[in-house]
Amino acid sequence: LDRFRIEVEAGEYIAPEKATFESFAEKWVEKKLFNKNGKPYSYKASEKHSGHLHNHILPAFGHKQIDKIKTLHVVDFIDDLSKDGARKDGKPGGLGDRTILDVFQTLQAMFKTATEEWKLIKDNPMEGLSQPHVEPKEMQYFQTDEAEECIRVLYEIDIKWRLYFLGAMIGGLRRGEGLAFQWHLDVDWDRGGFYVNRSISKTVNGQPLVKAPKSRSSKRFVKMPDFYMEDLAKYYRMWKKEKLMLGDAWEGEDNQYIFHSGTGKPYYYTTPTAKWAKIKKKYGLKNIRLHDLRHTMVALLIEAGENMSAIQKRAGHASRRITSDIYGHVTEKLENETAQYFDQFNPNLKAKSN
Repeated sequence: LDRFRIEVEAGEYIAPEKATFESFAEKWVEKKLFNKNGKPYSYKASEKHSGHLHNHILPAFGHKQIDKIKTLHVVDFIDDLSKDGARKDGKPGGLGDRTILDVFQTLQAMFKTATEEWKLIKDNPMEGLSQPHVEPKEMQYFQTDEAEECIRVLYEIDIKWRLYFLGAMIGGLRRGEGLAFQWHLDVDWDRGGFYVNRSISKTVNGQPLVKAPKSRSSKRFVKMPDFYMEDLAKYYRMWKKEKLMLGDAWEGEDNQYIFHSGTGKPYYYTTPTAKWAKIKKKYGLKNIRLHDLRHTMVALLIEAGENMSAIQKRAGHASRRITSDIYGHVTEKLENETAQYFDQFNPNLKAKSN
């Protein structure tokens, strides 16, 4: 009785006659994704879970009574996600491995709440199910000649976007890290680089969501080459003149975002991705993602034989192992080349030559 009273007062009790999966899902979203003030605990998690619920989970399970959902129903549902017609964007084929895993984990978290926390059902239909396998994707990046061609192209576009994309390819900056840069907070002219202390991963109601970078190790100083800093200084002079000319039209308040949309506000968080897609198409560059510019920096430094600890710190990885694991195909190539170096000492080859 005490537990029942607590559940009712906490808003966690769902009457048996209303215990459809949809009614449970509404309560789960309210309690697990948002705080008492109606703000999400995590915008990224809230958006991901809500999207999977709306697009895939509720159409399949929403009308069912939650205690009638069995393990086989879940197995069939996950299997159907890989089949043609599962996508909601109209494109052929099923969902990707990573998306299927995300849907699985959303459903897993929901049933864990229903059984272990709220005691809404006795048995968890996902108990014992293995997570869907995600096939690791080979890293994409520019080779040396492709990187040189990309830099040549970037010197044909607006200086602001040139500096932004060079920051990704030479500095290994993530999309949101570059967007969050401010002149007075993050540029160190004496040391010649940037302090990475913040990131803009979302734009909510027209306002940038500024938060700490991806992890503790992501906070770092990134030294840039002299030619970049010279261009940055040139752009800074242009930036100050533009701000002065805007006068009352300046919308950045006390912020000094380096990369802003024209009136002082930082770009919408997906704008760099769209801009990069247009540049690739216009100039015929290799079709790699914006994030692959960051991979390019790491891969080229590894292939150049640079110190792994230094690369790890520049990329903002927590350890050298993470760096080597992520770029395993690059390090494997180097290991093969290193071993081949000793072929010249092969005694059999020496004997044949004699």
